[in-house]
Amino acid sequence: MKMMSVIAVTPKEGAADEITDLIVQSRADSVGGLDVYSIVHTREDQLLVVNEWESIDAFMDYVNGPHNMIELIEHLCERFDEENVCKAYSGMIMHQEKFCLDHAHHTPSITDVACYAGGG
Repeated sequence: MKMMSVIAVTPKEGAADEITDLIVQSRADSVGGLDVYSIVHTREDQLLVVNEWESIDAFMDYVNGPHNMIELIEHLCERFDEENVCKAYSGMIMHQEKFCLDHAHHTPSITDVACYAGGG
């Protein structure tokens, strides 16, 4: 069953683009089991990294593996508390509606970045 994880971070002033670039670069060669991810810059100045995983096992392999996205970006983020720079949510996808944009009439920006694992 597919799984979704969401990470929310608050970038230090002026660091949102650098954080986005680091995440995209770290996933350029794809991440095993990661089907799709999106990076959204909210009006509250947070970055949300939304990940769709092929299974809970793929997600756990990533979490327990050598790659750690939070360690990569934590020096560019404000802390939520003494130990954490992010808020994380995860769970199985019970139902999902997917819609496609008409890319011919849409210009992406930092507030609307969609990246597909494996460069798709």
